[in-house]
Amino acid sequence: MKYLLAILLFIAPTIGVARGAEFDASLIPLCQQLAETPTDEFLRERFTEHESVALIKQGVGNRFHVSFGQISEQKERINQYARALPVLQRSLPQFEAQATAFLGDGILPTDFKIRLVCGMHSDGFGFPVDGKLQLFINLSVIKPDFLPSLLRHELWHVAFRSKYPKFADNHGASADPLRKLGYVLLNEGVGHYYSFQRRVEPTVGYDNWFERTDKIFSLLQDNITALDALDNQSDQKKLLFSSHAGVPFWKKWGALPGAIITYRLKKTLGASELRKIISGGPCEFLTRYQSEAIKQPKWEKIPIELQTATCS
Repeated sequence: MKYLLAILLFIAPTIGVARGAEFDASLIPLCQQLAETPTDEFLRERFTEHESVALIKQGVGNRFHVSFGQISEQKERINQYARALPVLQRSLPQFEAQATAFLGDGILPTDFKIRLVCGMHSDGFGFPVDGKLQLFINLSVIKPDFLPSLLRHELWHVAFRSKYPKFADNHGASADPLRKLGYVLLNEGVGHYYSFQRRVEPTVGYDNWFERTDKIFSLLQDNITALDALDNQSDQKKLLFSSHAGVPFWKKWGALPGAIITYRLKKTLGASELRKIISGGPCEFLTRYQSEAIKQPKWEKIPIELQTATCS
């Protein structure tokens, strides 16, 4: 408990004006009760009928799954988060400010809720339901020291889509898999930059940093070649999904190159210039990186076919 509070108090602002989001922790009491008695059928029924869980079922369809074992195994973690909720809520304005540093203030909807859940399939995830974006944070699988990074990551997605819906429509929803991948490099790339930011700033904490970057850019090229060879949309969708989800962190062959691009452009050009680049969308993001990579002998280049498709 002291460890969790120490993390949150370290990053919490002294006084914060509420910005655009708040936590919905209404499911947490049920999570605590199920952690004590995970086989209680009455509690299980109440859990699956809760508004937050019902929204997840609606959003993920036949992929929906609840792990009551996960809840019971992480009883102490859930209880720690429940006790730390007031501090966590006070920290939220600072998380928002950090997550929107490349976008500007006041991006998130004023009534936006971050639904705290347990027992779900992933740590953080979101999707639209009836035209409104829903965001879920699965506390039972999140280590306290990673929670700030995850919140910045997920809040970035919400803010980016809110400010620049045209990029999601023009690139993210494109029928061209490479154009869609260009959107992944920007949207998931910045999100994953927040996920590994603590490992690269102020100094790189990876002993084999250049080996890692070389491998992930090589994997990007290999999978672009594989993607081009697929003519089945279902297979293309599965491969594209693996570019940012469902695989180990350093196997995310779209998100991690995008995160590295974000880190390098910010370090070289500054956050203010990066904000301008992001406002130009996926094409500007890749094109500007490509022009800077020519000057940097240790920077991997973007596959030209990806840049061409993204900017078409």
